[in-house]
Order: sequence, then structure tokens, then C-alpha cells
Amino acid sequence: MCMIKGILFDKDGTLIEFNSLWIESTYEFLESITRIHNQEEKLEELAYKVGLEGKTVREDSALAGKTSVDLAEIISDMLKVDCEEILKELDRFYYEKVKEKPENIKPVCDLQQLFAQLKSNGLKIGIVTADNYDVTKFILDMLKLTEQVDFIATADLYDKKPNIEALQVFCDEQNLQLDEVIHIGDTSIDMEFSKHCCYGVGVLTGIGTKPALLKYTPYVLNNVAELINQDGELSLPA
Repeated sequence: MCMIKGILFDKDGTLIEFNSLWIESTYEFLESITRIHNQEEKLEELAYKVGLEGKTVREDSALAGKTSVDLAEIISDMLKVDCEEILKELDRFYYEKVKEKPENIKPVCDLQQLFAQLKSNGLKIGIVTADNYDVTKFILDMLKLTEQVDFIATADLYDKKPNIEALQVFCDEQNLQLDEVIHIGDTSIDMEFSKHCCYGVGVLTGIGTKPALLKYTPYVLNNVAELINQDGELSLPA
């Protein structure tokens, strides 16, 4: 087994609750954009296409693990409107909603304590998310985690997961080898990304189910809090 020196975390569904932040906002955006383009009759079909099913998100959907570009392409294709226009409005809408309702940014555990314990074990910490940088930085600042994070990779700066680019840059910047890093996430896309590093860890605080995650890794945790054992050390093979 490799010596673990770095951890890359997914963000939504892994470090913060997914549903409280994105489901309501996405519905609001779809309602707004279909109304603007006089196509309200397509709202429910469009919601389903991006991955919404009532108050849940399908784990194989665009909303579960892809980027705002992917969402914009689905919306523009169905409404027959310019994709760049949709993308610009979508990014602006999400950023404003996060700032408007910071109370919806709900950590899955005491992340400040968790990150402090990981750092005390000598681990480098990175974030790799399908979100854009401005939203991600705002969220990390709100959670008071920014100073504990060594690397941030977002979909507007790097190729989206499961492409290796973000992992490679993290390793290069932190002087790590690919097999010295683990990735922690809640979706199948996260687990596909994990194939580039030592191994992946699934968590059950997001979109992915235990059977789905176990197809990729034997390491599935209820919550990232379980990364640290009672002795304050990494609980996973290191």
C-alpha cells in the first residue's frame, strides 16, 4: 500500500450537504429561465433531464457530478437558446444564491477540526469540484477552511473530473506522487477520478449510494469525520 501524503476532496455532498444548497436553487433557475423564454410547459421535463426528481437528485445525472457547462448545454438544447447566454446566467444565479443564503452552506461535520487533524498528520489538502472558483472560494471562506486548503481545482480552471489534470497539478505543486494521494467523493464520477491516484474513498453524505460506490472502492464512509480515528490518526490504509 502506498504512503498517503495528500487528500483531494470533492466538495458538494462530501464536505457540505448537497440538497440544501443546490436543489432549490436549480429549480428556481429553471423556473426563471423557462418563464423568460415563454416555455414554462417544459419545466418539469427540463428538471428531470438535469437530474432532479422531486427533492432528490439522480446519482447518474448532470446535476450530480457535472459542471455548469454541462447543465447549460442541456438547458440550451431543450429551449433552443444560446448556450453561452444560459451559462453566463446560470453561473451568476448560483453565485448570487450562495451569497444570498449562506445559511444553506451546511458542513457535514466539524470540518475545521477535521482539516486541522489531517494537517497535524502532515497531509496536504486539496479541493476538486465541478463548481466554479468564485462559488467555491466563497463557500470555503464561509466555512473558515481557506487557510487549511493547499489547492483548489474548479471546473472553470481545470478539465472536469474524471480527467487527471487537477490531480496532476496538485501533485506537481505539492511535490507528491500520484500514488501518494487519495480522493474522497460521493459520486461515480469521483470514483472514476480516483482511479488516477492511490485509491478512492466514497462517502454517503451525498448523491451516491453504498452499492454504487462499492463497485469502485472497498472504502465507503458514512461521513468524512470517520477519516480520523480515536487516536487522531488517519483511519484508512496509509
